[in-house]
Amino acid sequence: MAYCKEIKDYEDHKWYLIDRKPSKCPHCGNKTIAKAVLGYPLEEDWYNDKIFNIGCLPTPFPEQEKFGCNTCDSRFFKDTPKARAYLNGESEWYDQYD
Repeated sequence: MAYCKEIKDYEDHKWYLIDRKPSKCPHCGNKTIAKAVLGYPLEEDWYNDKIFNIGCLPTPFPEQEKFGCNTCDSRFFKDTPKARAYLNGESEWYDQYD
């Protein structure tokens, strides 16, 4: 059984820890979940529903998002030991570059 756990107390973002791609967004209920792509997108990528454009700047979370909702901008991060350690206050975001 897949799970999607909301990351609490992280500003006003709609961020979730997941173990696999969600079938629908837990925030808005739509099925517009797409693979997250980091970097400057091409013009046609803006209109591609199969891509969730992250942009050029990575998030300050130790793991980059794997999926995103094209309707409400929710972001989904893979649940890893590094992500759990960050959420528990055991590491800082810059530890990802060590």
